[in-house]
Amino acid sequence: MVEVVALADPSARDPAVVGAKAAGLAAAAAAGLPVLPGWVLPLAASADAIAAGRDRLAGAGRHAAYLAAVEHVHAVAAWRRSSGSVVVRSSTPLDDDGRWAGAFASYLDVESGDVSTAVGGCWASVFAPGALERARETGIDPGSVRVAVLVQPFLRFDAGGTARVRPDGAVAVVAGTGSPAGIVEGRSRGAETVVPADGVVADRTAAAVAALARRAAGALGARSIEWGTLGGELSLLQVGPSTVQATTATTPLPATTHVPPAAARLANLAARFPGPLGDELVLPWALGAAELPDDVPPVSLPDPRTALAEARVLADELAAAAWGASSRVARARAAAVSKLLREGRVEDGLRRIGDPAPPDVDTAGRLLASIGGVGELLVERGLLPAADLVWGLTDRELDRALEGDRPILRLGPTRWEPFVALVVRALGDARTGTAVSPGLAAGPFHRIAGLRALGRPRPRAVVVAPLPLPQLAPLLWHCAGLVTTGGSSGAHLFEVARSLGVPAVAAVGPIDDPDDGLVAVDGDAGTVTSLAARVSAAPIGARPAAMV
Repeated sequence: MVEVVALADPSARDPAVVGAKAAGLAAAAAAGLPVLPGWVLPLAASADAIAAGRDRLAGAGRHAAYLAAVEHVHAVAAWRRSSGSVVVRSSTPLDDDGRWAGAFASYLDVESGDVSTAVGGCWASVFAPGALERARETGIDPGSVRVAVLVQPFLRFDAGGTARVRPDGAVAVVAGTGSPAGIVEGRSRGAETVVPADGVVADRTAAAVAALARRAAGALGARSIEWGTLGGELSLLQVGPSTVQATTATTPLPATTHVPPAAARLANLAARFPGPLGDELVLPWALGAAELPDDVPPVSLPDPRTALAEARVLADELAAAAWGASSRVARARAAAVSKLLREGRVEDGLRRIGDPAPPDVDTAGRLLASIGGVGELLVERGLLPAADLVWGLTDRELDRALEGDRPILRLGPTRWEPFVALVVRALGDARTGTAVSPGLAAGPFHRIAGLRALGRPRPRAVVVAPLPLPQLAPLLWHCAGLVTTGGSSGAHLFEVARSLGVPAVAAVGPIDDPDDGLVAVDGDAGTVTSLAARVSAAPIGARPAAMV
């Protein structure tokens, strides 16, 4: 029988024994911070349950795995120490990694007779869809995860929320009525108060919370906390995660004086085919093409290498036709135009393109269908999570993937993204929300209408959702940015965004633009700019100018 560990016991400060969440609170309590008492069922107690779930996962699927883990809850005498309602929370070694924020189950207001059931739910949450998706993206075997369970008294807080210490020393305090659960789960907006570094602010509760956040940062190194107040007494409910904000190499927006509406067509094109393979096989001819075929369904490929070789031949044919020159000269012209556009010399680039010619629809369709087929094949082999990500591979990565090596997918912006952001911000409609995760991003809409139809975003799309719910976390690995029309900056989902370096803005209000447009996200200024696809219908203008 596995013995429980009191939160006040020194062994409870070891994340290898009780997980990062419980260990953080135990360390905070030892440092004199206001932590509620409690006890922890250690990580080791979950081993049999998770092993049972892992054994069922491959053959019977995640539902069977979940049930198998739940069924392995055994009676532990120490659970009977609980009296009245308690909070039952998962605590894992992954909790200190922001990519896992909100991934595992917690239960509020649990009666003592139901603690066993709640413990089983915590263990089984390893096999919930969001946790499995995160495990796949981070390369972690779900069967290797262990879940400790932290049990503390349940209090009906008057108010609660989150607080984050910013690099400049200010503290952003998010507060809502009652438990902080609604805020961190993304369902409640709350109110945000920025407490300056000197701590002087009219809101006394915000000032006290900010002081607690700074004490936690000084004692534990964690820059974020969850908190609750009852009858004027402040309680520390969670510290961290302490993962540092991820950074991605973002090219500054090019300087330009004017962006004609016709540039929107090129921005849509660059966003539709992001990455090295798009640069090689599509942009050289599509820059000089009046339009592209609509989404082409992928074809089944008996020999993907032959299909790729054929696609390269087709790309040369299309480029030669688009620019009225040999394929070598056509590619050189396309490269020169690309350079001008990415430098912000948009009008010069458009003049070089001139009056685009329509591509041969059958040829373009065959090329796009073949590459789509390669992407689908890599998905079937478990080497890519989504077929569209094939556009982000280099030749070498694609060759290795066809040999069976899973490629390392880039998470940061493509070299075209600053140009797309430039066009969208110049021609689109802007609205302001709350800056949550820094950086600049741009890409196509991926609108979330409901949790039953999440879909998978196209590579470098911007996820636009009503609320920052934790179930959306798996969508962030390959997206460009995150926008929510509601919710607050205290949601766990934004912790995931920060840890991945995904620019994000919260609570921008309704976005009624069509789903087939583009979005630019400025996570530093808290602005979101949307550009409807109809803007891209503007003609480009003159015939091609002579090019060297």
